[in-house]
Amino acid sequence: TFMVLAPESELVEQLTTPEQRNAVDAYILKTKKRTERERIADKSVSGVFSGSYALHPFTGDLLPIWISDYVLAGYGTGAIMAVPAHDSRDYAFAKHFNLSIVPLIEGCDISEESFDAKEGILMNSGFLNGLPVKEAIVKAIEEVEDRNLGFRKVNFRLRDAIFSRQRYWGEPFPVYYKDGMPYTLDEGELPLELPEVDK
Repeated sequence: TFMVLAPESELVEQLTTPEQRNAVDAYILKTKKRTERERIADKSVSGVFSGSYALHPFTGDLLPIWISDYVLAGYGTGAIMAVPAHDSRDYAFAKHFNLSIVPLIEGCDISEESFDAKEGILMNSGFLNGLPVKEAIVKAIEEVEDRNLGFRKVNFRLRDAIFSRQRYWGEPFPVYYKDGMPYTLDEGELPLELPEVDK
């Protein structure tokens, strides 16, 4: 029902309207004082309206574009399509700013909190109505690709990890060396099985 940009997103500058410029600039100045780790840990709600709207690609609805530090520029695209009925952070944000919360899964109760389970039958979702969640996700991605609106992408989240040495018992990264050059394994060859070792 709304979109949220990370304060560091390049889109903030492009999408902030003149009427919202001062409020957005003040918010960004405030968020620059916090580290990403602090932003992840902090569950308080803050944000500012950009003044702009996005056109929903399937429904044609206008969705308000907000800026909030709960969205991180370094993770994914730094822009999210909020689904407040089914994500706790989106839910808290929508409640705080009195934004619309539309349930998308039949029989879920969102009166007190979001329904975060990724199972059930979709409703209020146009061509996805009546589908189980997993099937609906696949169909939605296919529709996005068919309409040339985007493409599927897998994001691997390797953050704040320390890999001191790659030994037999360490984390098996899918990289091998041949003639001193590193090569990656294809995704189809994963998980990487380690060889048997004599005791």
